[in-house]
Amino acid sequence: MWESATFRYFIYGGSLVLLSEIVYHSHRVIKNWYNRKSMEKELWALILTNELTLYCPAKHTNNGKCLNKINIIERGSLCSNPYCMDSNVQIIVDLLNATKYSIDLAMYMITSIPISEALAEASLRGVIVRVITEYSETASMRSQAVYLLRFGAAVRFNTQTSRNLMHHKFCVLDSPSTIKYLLKKRNMFDVKKSAEIDNISSVLMTGSLNWTMRGYSSNYENVLLTNQRQMIQKYSDEFQHMWELFAPKITSNSVKYNLI
Repeated sequence: MWESATFRYFIYGGSLVLLSEIVYHSHRVIKNWYNRKSMEKELWALILTNELTLYCPAKHTNNGKCLNKINIIERGSLCSNPYCMDSNVQIIVDLLNATKYSIDLAMYMITSIPISEALAEASLRGVIVRVITEYSETASMRSQAVYLLRFGAAVRFNTQTSRNLMHHKFCVLDSPSTIKYLLKKRNMFDVKKSAEIDNISSVLMTGSLNWTMRGYSSNYENVLLTNQRQMIQKYSDEFQHMWELFAPKITSNSVKYNLI
C-alpha cells in the first residue's frame, strides 16, 4: 500500500495542506497577540498654537516615508519650533494619509486646503470619509464642504431648527465600531474577524481648533492626539448619534448614502 504512488501523493498532499493551515492559524494568533501588545501602549501628543506660531519657510514633510498613525504621534513636531503652523498642519495631514478604513470628522468649520486635500485623497483611495459640519458655516466661500462632497465624502449638516450649534472639533480615525457599522451596512461583517477589527490602530484628534488657517496661524488653540480606546469609543458613539440625527431625507440623489 505504501508503495502506491497515488497513496504517497495523497499523504504528501494532505500533510502540506495540514501544515499550511497550522502556519496560517499560527500567524493569525501571533499577529493578534502582537497587535494587542502594541495597543496596550497608550499614547498621546498635544498640538498647541499661540503667539509663537510663526510662518516657517522650511517645507515640513515626512520625506515620502509610509508611517503608521502611532509612529506619527510618537514622532511629533517636524520643526524645532513646536508651535510651527506648517508642522502642525503636516501632522494632521500625515495622520489622515495613514488612515486605512474610516474617517469620522465633526468640525464646526473647515477651510484648510491642505487638510481638505488629504481628506479628498483618502476618499479616493477607498477610505470612508464621513463629515459633520455646521450648516450656517457652509455659506462661507472658504468652506471646503462642497469640495469634499465632489470627491466622494459623505457630508451631513446640522439642520436642526433649534439654536444648538454643532460646535464639536474632533476626528476619529479607523474607529473599530465605525468599521463594524459600515461592514454591517454592506452585509460584509464577519463575526470571526471582530477581534482583528478591535485591534486596528485607531486615533482620536480633539480640541478647540477649527481646521482653518486662521486657527492654525493666529489663535490660541489646542489639539489632543491619542489612541486611548475608551476615549475613542466615546467620541465614536457621539459621532454616530449625530450622524443619525442629521440624516437627510432619502432622495434619488442621496441613495449612495444608504450604505453610510
